[in-house]
Order: sequence, then structure tokens, then C-alpha cells
Amino acid sequence: MVIEERVIRKLDFDKILEGLAQLCLLPRAQELAKDMKPFAHLDLVREALEETGEAKSILRVNPLFSVRGAKEIRPLLERCLRGGTLTPDELLQIRDTLKAARYVKQSLLEGKVETPHLKGIMESVLLPKGIEEEISRCITEDGQVADQASPLLTELRRGIGRLQSRIRETLEGIIRNPSYQKILQDPIITQRSERYVVPVKQEYRQAFQGIVHDQSASGATLFIEPMTVVNLGNELREVILKEQREVQRILLLLSARVEGEVEAIAETHEALARVDFILAKAHLSEGMNAGAPILTDKQEISLVQARHPLLTGKVVPLTIELGTRFDTVVVTGPNTGGKTVALKTLGLLAAMAQCGLHIPAESDSRVGVFTQIFADIGDEQSVEQSLSTFSGHMRNIVEIVEKADERSLILLDEVGAGTDPTEGSALAMAIIAQLHERGSRIVATTHYGALKNFAYNTPRVENASVEFDSETLRPTYRLLIGIPGKSNAFYIAGRLGLPEEVLVRARTYVTEREMQVADLIENLEDTQREIDFEKRRAREERQIIEIESLGLKEKSQKLEDEYQGLMAKAKDQATEIVREARREAERLIDELKLALKEDRKDQQAVDRARQGIRKLSSRVGTSDSQPRASEGVNPEDLKLGQMVYMTKLRQKGQVLKLPNSSGEILVQAGVIKLNVPLSEIRLEKEEKPTRSTRSVISQRKGDMKKAETLRTEIDLRGMMVEEASFELDKYLDDAVLTGVGQVYVIHGKGTGALRNGIQEFLRGHHHVKSFRIGQHGEGDLGVTVVELR
Repeated sequence: MVIEERVIRKLDFDKILEGLAQLCLLPRAQELAKDMKPFAHLDLVREALEETGEAKSILRVNPLFSVRGAKEIRPLLERCLRGGTLTPDELLQIRDTLKAARYVKQSLLEGKVETPHLKGIMESVLLPKGIEEEISRCITEDGQVADQASPLLTELRRGIGRLQSRIRETLEGIIRNPSYQKILQDPIITQRSERYVVPVKQEYRQAFQGIVHDQSASGATLFIEPMTVVNLGNELREVILKEQREVQRILLLLSARVEGEVEAIAETHEALARVDFILAKAHLSEGMNAGAPILTDKQEISLVQARHPLLTGKVVPLTIELGTRFDTVVVTGPNTGGKTVALKTLGLLAAMAQCGLHIPAESDSRVGVFTQIFADIGDEQSVEQSLSTFSGHMRNIVEIVEKADERSLILLDEVGAGTDPTEGSALAMAIIAQLHERGSRIVATTHYGALKNFAYNTPRVENASVEFDSETLRPTYRLLIGIPGKSNAFYIAGRLGLPEEVLVRARTYVTEREMQVADLIENLEDTQREIDFEKRRAREERQIIEIESLGLKEKSQKLEDEYQGLMAKAKDQATEIVREARREAERLIDELKLALKEDRKDQQAVDRARQGIRKLSSRVGTSDSQPRASEGVNPEDLKLGQMVYMTKLRQKGQVLKLPNSSGEILVQAGVIKLNVPLSEIRLEKEEKPTRSTRSVISQRKGDMKKAETLRTEIDLRGMMVEEASFELDKYLDDAVLTGVGQVYVIHGKGTGALRNGIQEFLRGHHHVKSFRIGQHGEGDLGVTVVELR
């Protein structure tokens, strides 16, 4: 895509790139951010936007995911190629970079989030085998060559330790000897020039045999190596030199190992930088509360409630479209600043989208792919080139007219300004007409009234204006499509104190037709404002009514469920009463049989009585435990997948199997499957969403979307254990309600008191399935990873 450096600065695109670079961890990723240019091909733009979306999905699940630990190793690899030797600290930087790459690759390939583009970047990375482990074996974390780096080094360092112990033992015998007490300045052992010495008073120099290695600043003390340890010191020095040569040999071998894999390591570092760059795009999107626009293969752009990403405070959103109903928009009205902001917002968001960056606008915003973006914005006056403002603008416009085509987006601020109004407006109309006929998408601002008629009379050209509050004398920054702007010059001048007689005279110089046009525009603006106000009020009232209606339906359904639950409970109680009566009757009959078993006639009477009791009990049980005919469920009315209500369980479920020979259906309620008799179910009414509830349902879906964006991390650093436990308890409730399976509790390392308190709280929490300390890249000891039930 062609977008000149001058245009990038005019649109503040360079500031976006600087902010993106600051979010990168690796210098190479910062270079990718600063050198980023908009893509001109639809597939490349789509791929870049999908990369940003994938990174946001990862961060939503694991907010601490990053390339942290990787280092800037390109200069180290270059030195290896030139035959140089790396220091222990530099080798650790190579090791840490490979370790970070291994973590990133494993996390992406084994993660549950679908990230085909990011996985593709790391799949091509072939991590060198053995280098990471070899460096960890040979180099300690504090940047020293480890004793176990080689058998010879182990033996040499043991020899150094033995010689140092022998020298110290000899010197300690000297400083403890009473005959040397008055000779020594202090009874201590120290080192000078890597030799072990004792401090001797100057006046006893001749009485103490040894080699002088240093003298105090006052000259009163000499640091002497006693003759009894000189040979041991010489031997120690020889062993130390051998140890240093062995250390250098090990570093040389490790550096050669890195040199042999320098190409693979360089590709690994480049892949990490690429992932770091994409993660920075995701962080930028989160920081701007942005999202991916809908990508179209047409040269069109439709921004809904868009905000300039660099503006702070209360920002009035911009809604504008190009390339659908019209290709050119002429924004007229006074110089209030709102028009230029609209131009910059449109151009900046178009460039951002074509770079694969999310834009701060509603999700239904649409963006096409332009091959060129031209912008003539601001004062183009140049003292060095002796150019006036008009000349500076004309040089830009000449270049635009020469290069623009049907796939260009052109932004012109105050076109034709800086010269005679009549000629300037004629020139502006000619320039816009020429570019419009070429098929370019154009947004032009002007305060020339003649361009209003041009926009009315030219197909696919639309008027627009920035709304102006005549009471505060300030723009509202709301862009009104279809309504041209008016000057407001007379009104503003009067509000600022210009005498009425001057205003009266000024109006005499304006033609009656121009006054009529001004009045018509004013009426249009007033009407548009009233319409917008009424639409907003009607929308708000409708939403309130829909929410109340939905609430009443929920209450009604709740009452119905409670009623059915009470009925089921009453039926259960009645059935239990009948069963108890039946058991009591059986007991009485048994007693009668036992008492009258000798009399057959009475026995028959007892049997007849027993049958009567059973019939009565059966009738009572049936009437109490079975639903009335009007409440029965016809098996033919049941369908697979249908929702039913189980009256005894007071739960809803889905039909998995139709009634069997016993009159039971298989129902799934949550994770449980069970057979339920037809007598214990009723059909759920399938309500189609009415027109009045669609917007409420849509609004609830929006709330669900917000719930899905619940951050999976909570930062408790700086809190006391009691306060942290309270905040964590609320957070875990929200996380379970939104369906989050895993969260990250950030408590920091510190003394470990907060970590221990939090883990003790988690150990008994009913939402917690398990928890563990964070791994490398997750925050280590400063984070606890919690898996929820």
C-alpha cells in the first residue's frame, strides 16, 4: 500500500506505531512495529486481523502469556559467526531465549485456544537440541562457569580449595603466635595482588621475613606475604592460571556450539519477535477497547461510533460511511475543529485496519482495502520554499490528482482555501469533481457555501456538517450526514458583542436567496435534532418496556414453577398417606386373621373386607398421585430434543428417548440422564421471540459478551490476607458464573505471607478444584493458577 511518511504524520499514525512499539518486549519486535505499513491486499489484511484476534483470545485465557525471558541476542550471534567467544552471561541470554521459545511453542501447540496463525509461526521453529541443557549444565544462574562443566575443572577447583586452606592455616598460626603480636598491626589475613598477606608494622620490617606486596596510605603498615607461604602461593597461582585456561576452553566450546546452530537460533529469535509483535497488537486493542471490523472486498468504509484512539476524556463518537450510498462527502460549516478531527479519525482507522490493528469502533463497522491513502490536512505553508498556504496545498493536491485512482481514499481539509473565495470554491468543485469521476472515495471539508449546491446536484455526493451549539458557541462534534453546515457568523458575532447596527448592515449585503438557504439549513438542523432526540427517547422507552415485560414473564414462569413444585409435593404427601394407611390396614387384617383363623366364614368376610380396603386405597392413590386428564401428556405430542418440566424433581430437561413400554421417557437434566414416567412431566411452551423482546435478547447477548471478556486474572498485591480473601471470593463467584475454567491469582513473591494465606483460603473454597504455583512464563512464585469446578 502506498502511504507517504508525510501522510502518516498528518494522520497521527506514527504515534500509534510508537505506542505499539512500547508494548513490545524484544527490540526486534519494536522494529517490526515501527516499520509496519498498511497492506494493500485483502488476504494479507484479513490474516493480520486474524492474528490480532488470536492473540486477544490467548490473553483472555492466559493474561500472563508472553515471550518474557527472551533476550536481544542478534549481536551475540554475529560475534559467534566472527569466531568470538561469549561470556557466561551472554550464554545465559542464549539459553533463556531458547527456553522462552520452547515455552511459547509448547503453549501454542498444546493450548485449547484455536490459533492457526500463531501456531504456524512456531511450528516452523526447530529448536536446537542440547544447547539449552548444555549451557544450563555448564553455567550457573549467577553467571559463573560451574564446577561440573568438565572433570579437569572440577579437579583444579578442588586443588585451589586445598591450597587456599593450607595457606590460611599457616597464616592463622602466625597471627595466633604470641611472638608476632607486637609486630602485626592487626591479627587479620587479607589479599594483595592475589597473594595472601598479613599487615606488619613498618618499624618491624626487618624482623619479619617475607615479600612486601603493598603499603598503607600512611606508610605505617606493610602487607607482607610470609616466606613460609610463598611457595604455596606460587603453587596456588599456577593452579589458578590452569583453571582460567580451562574456563576459557569451556566458553570457547559452548560458543562454537552456538555458532554451529546460529541459523536455527536466529530463526527462533525472529519467530519470538513475530509473536511478541502480534501480542503487542492484542494489548493495544485491549488498551483502546477496540475490536476487529468487518472486512469487505469493496472500496468502502463504514464506521459506527468510532473514536479517535489518541483523544482522551469524553470523546464524541463518529459515525460515517463511504462507498455505499455515496462515494464523496462534502463537510461544510465554520472552522470549529470538528471537521478536521473527523477527517483524521477516518483516515487513521482505515490505515490501522489495513495494518491488522483493531479499531475503536462498534463491531458492525465495515472497512474495505484501499491501495492508497492521500491526505491534505493542516497548514502547508513553507517559509523555506517561499510557499504560501494556498501554494502548499496546491502542491499536495496536484500530486493527489496525478496518482489517485478508483481504489484511493482521499481526505481534503479546507479544499480551495487561502485564495479568492469565488475562485477558491470553483477550484474546489473542479478538484472534487475530477477525483469523484475517477472513482476515488473522498471526504472534503470546506466553508465555501457553493459546494453545498454542488453536493446536492452531483450523484453519489452527499452533504454533511458538524453540529454547532449556538448557546455555548462550541461544536458538539456530532457529524450530521445529509445536512450542510451553515456559517453562524452573524449569530456568533452578535453573541460576542458586535453592535446590532453593524449586523443589520451586514445582512443587507447578503442576497435574499442566500438568507433563505441559510434559514432552510437552520430548519433542517433543528428538525434533524428533534428527530434524533425523539428517536433516542423512543429507543430508551422501548428498552425499558421490553425489560419490564421480560421481567414479568420471568416472574410468571417462576410462580408457575413454584406452583407445580407445591402440587408435586402435595401429591407426594398424599401418596405417602395412602401407603401408610395401606400398611396399617394390612396390619389390622393380619391381626384379624390370626384371631379368627378357626372360622372359615369369618375368614371370607375378612378377605372381602381386605379387598374393599385395597380398592379404596387404589382409588385414593390414583386420584392423589396421578395427574388429571387435562394435565396428562400425550406420547404423540413428544418429540426428540423437546424441553419438558419434571414436576417431582422441579427441573427442566431434554427428551433423549420417546416413551417405552412402561410409559417412561429418557430425559437429560444437566449432566444427569434418567427415566421419568409420563405422569411426572409436562410440556414446556416454546415461545418465539417477539419483535418487542428481540432487542432485549440482543442486549442480553451483549451482556453475555461482556461476561465472556471477564479477565482471567486478579491482582491482590499490596493487600492484607483478609482483604485479599474477600476480593478473591467475589472474583471466584463471578468467574464460575461466566464459565471460566482457570484463573490466575497474582499475589507477588515478597515474604510469601500473602501467597500462603491465599492458598490456605483456596484449599477450602467450594469453587476450587485444584491450584498450583505458576510455571515459567506464568509468573513463577508470584502467581497461583486456580482450576475451578
